[in-house]
Order: sequence, then C-alpha cells, then structure tokens
Amino acid sequence: MNGAEILETLSVNIKKLRKERSWTQERLAEEANLSVQAINFFEGKRRWPGEDSLSKLAAALGVEVYQLFVPHDTKPIIIEETPKNERIRAQITEEVVDDVRRAMTKALDKILKE
Repeated sequence: MNGAEILETLSVNIKKLRKERSWTQERLAEEANLSVQAINFFEGKRRWPGEDSLSKLAAALGVEVYQLFVPHDTKPIIIEETPKNERIRAQITEEVVDDVRRAMTKALDKILKE
C-alpha cells in the first residue's frame, strides 16, 4: 500500500465506523473531543490525523488504532489449527512476552537511575 491508499483506507474506515453508530461528523467530533473540521478533513482525505487525534478517534469509535488502517474489502487470512501452528504461535508469544519484559525492565531501570 502506498500513502494515498493508506489515507483512503483510513478515511473509509472512519466514515464506515461513524455511520455504523448512526453518528454525524458533529457527534464523532464531540465524542472524540476534536473539531468538526478535523473530522471532515480526515474523512475527506485532506489531512492526516496526528497520533493524539488517532487515539481519540479510535477510542470514540471503540476500536484499536491499528483497526483504522485495516482494509475491510480484503479476505481475512485463516490459519489452519494444527499442532505445528500451535507450537509456532506459542513460541512467538513467548518471544514477544520476553521482549516486552526486557523492554519494561530496561525502562524501569532507567527511571530508577534518574
């Protein structure tokens, strides 16, 4: 996906999620604590939301931020549940947990040294 396609996906998803709730742009702006103009710019693909705006939009729409960027017109990937795939998933999960632990320990150590 290029930048224009990502912006298109974001725009479509914001609008779709807003309409699923039967909200106007004004209502979404109120729920997200953003201006109506900002919502109009995001849906109209005229401006990229910043990190703070993305967080507010996602929270107001009841989704995770990454879900705003997932194209909904693609088929989901289905992974067959086999013993081998379960082992791989468990190994990946263990590695991710270890990475998070190390990062948290490092961050806490840094905070304690300050």
